Amino acid sequence: MNRRSLMISTMLMSAIGVGGVVGFSGSACAAACAVTDCAALGYTDAYNSSGNCLKCPFGEAYNCEKGYICPDNYMNECNGVGEIAVGEACNGKYASCDCAEGYKLENGSCVENKAEWGTCTGLAANCALGDILFSDGTCSANAVSGKTPIAVVVYKSGNCGQAMALKSIGDYAWGGHGTDISGLTNYTSASSAPQDVASCENSKKIMAAGDKSTYPAAWEAHEYKTAGTEAGDWCLPAAGIFTSYYNNQDAINTGFSRANGTQFTESTEAWSSSEYGSRDAWYSSFNDSYGLDRNYNKSSRLEVRPVIEF
Repeated sequence: MNRRSLMISTMLMSAIGVGGVVGFSGSACAAACAVTDCAALGYTDAYNSSGNCLKCPFGEAYNCEKGYICPDNYMNECNGVGEIAVGEACNGKYASCDCAEGYKLENGSCVENKAEWGTCTGLAANCALGDILFSDGTCSANAVSGKTPIAVVVYKSGNCGQAMALKSIGDYAWGGHGTDISGLTNYTSASSAPQDVASCENSKKIMAAGDKSTYPAAWEAHEYKTAGTEAGDWCLPAAGIFTSYYNNQDAINTGFSRANGTQFTESTEAWSSSEYGSRDAWYSSFNDSYGLDRNYNKSSRLEVRPVIEF
């Protein structure tokens, strides 16, 4: 149907006179006069993209005819990685595209907006103890549709924080029994160990002292990765991180529950990266003061629950 025919047909169908529609009578009128559906009349365009399309007299619909040429700026398909369309389509293309959540525009393309991890990056400014940490570096007290939980915030200091993985990654030895690692501070009392929050710094010193077969706990934490993170972003928590968890159990356990993670209990024993001496290191023990106890054998296999600094 061409443009002229469509206009005439629509005018005939909508021209109502006394006793019926002009040109129709009786049963013929009953059949034709009832057609007020724009799509049925051929008006299938959602908007007047060129400014000269025929408008349906019964609603906001248009007919721009098959082969209608879109304006020159309608050239984007918006189907690239991380792209979303902006506005209405014209013949399947759009005037502009934008980057979806979790992506940013870089050199004309949408690239994954990865958070920086492993040091204090200031991302924790908008996080609270017990919040869920997502793969994009944001936090929330509750799960958020479309976002991937990776940890729960267990320590905060100003705009800096540490979040703990949702579950244990296995049981491993601390390692190096009989060796006092040079450069790694020895914490020799249950009151001094909680002051140590240098999780990743400790882990780096441990790994520098030997390979994975010698110091498995720190290396396993280092190699852990999740959505939005890579191997090297995580580390073995310092003793003071367990103390922070111990002192804020209600909020943090609520966070683990909401993120479908595993809470610590009084029987959870997980290695810290804090050394006591050549044979001993600190581990989590929520039965004891400060949430810590001293293990006399670095060869013992305890849980490893990595943390990420952000």
